Amino acid sequence: MNEQREIMELLDRYVKGTLSEGEITEVENRIREDESFRALADEHILLTRNLQAYGRRNEMKTKLEALHADFQKPVVSLPVRGWKRYKTLSAVAASVAVVSIAATLWITQNLRSQQNSDYQELRRTVDKIQKSQSALEKNLTRKPVVAPQFAATGFLISAQGYVITSQHVISKADSVYIQNEKYGSLKAVVVHSDPLNDVSVLKIVTPVKLQSVPYTLSQTEAELAEGVYTLGFPREEVVFGEGSISSLTGYRANPNAYQVSVPVNPGNSGGPLLNNQGDLIGMITGVQTQTAGATFAIKSSVLKEILADSVLDSLQAPIRLPKTNTIRNANRIQQVKKLRECVFLVNVYKN
Repeated sequence: MNEQREIMELLDRYVKGTLSEGEITEVENRIREDESFRALADEHILLTRNLQAYGRRNEMKTKLEALHADFQKPVVSLPVRGWKRYKTLSAVAASVAVVSIAATLWITQNLRSQQNSDYQELRRTVDKIQKSQSALEKNLTRKPVVAPQFAATGFLISAQGYVITSQHVISKADSVYIQNEKYGSLKAVVVHSDPLNDVSVLKIVTPVKLQSVPYTLSQTEAELAEGVYTLGFPREEVVFGEGSISSLTGYRANPNAYQVSVPVNPGNSGGPLLNNQGDLIGMITGVQTQTAGATFAIKSSVLKEILADSVLDSLQAPIRLPKTNTIRNANRIQQVKKLRECVFLVNVYKN
């Protein structure tokens, strides 16, 4: 009997939060390890909480009864408008008091009978939470909670899940995640890199069904002054930019790149460069942009060579490049609607 009383006193102090940290740890360890003690603890905690609720309702009832009694006092020379207002308040207070008393009586009568069902419901809830936690722990492709150290743009080059982006952004990445409005957050891994041309090929490893790529790589070199546009992520929302080919060579007359008059920011690195027909003519690179005060783009012919080399490097099968441009005859707005589904924000995480 003394031991039972000591256990009840211990659990009561546990519920009220008056135990020391060492005592709390001891109680919680015993709850986890001792099934009979856990059942006793759950029942006592539930009973204590119900009694606390009963006490709060009883206190409310007392206050409302006092308020109701105060409203019943006669009022001398009260204007008609004021009387109507206080009459309404009195009625509300009286109604609340009646409801409170009824709730208190119901709790008193059903306290014991409800304990078992409440305890069972509590156990079911705990089981659901544990299952959800286990599922989350197994989901290895979930986007990390920490903020990315770097961000860039990438675009889909094959419905097999291959994405092109800037190499300098992800060169020392521990993990890479890409995201857009259509697909959400997807984990990707680097399968090939070309530091000389600042190009990397990513492979999406999150299970996802991708749409077919609506554009094709241009078979011919762009013309000087030809209109071009790009989509990118200089911020978390996709941004459209347009301009023209201002030079057929890149930084320091690099024949592998164009210079373009499209205004870009660091987050645009890795974005696609397209002509008015929706053909992919290059990829925005940010390596020399800040140095030279101009925007450069690696040519699509170079991208093709890199994709071909990546097969020899690390891939088991050739990358199937898109063969049909399905947005060629669409206007610019319709082209962008289809393109933005293939353009991703690239988030880079480093330890």
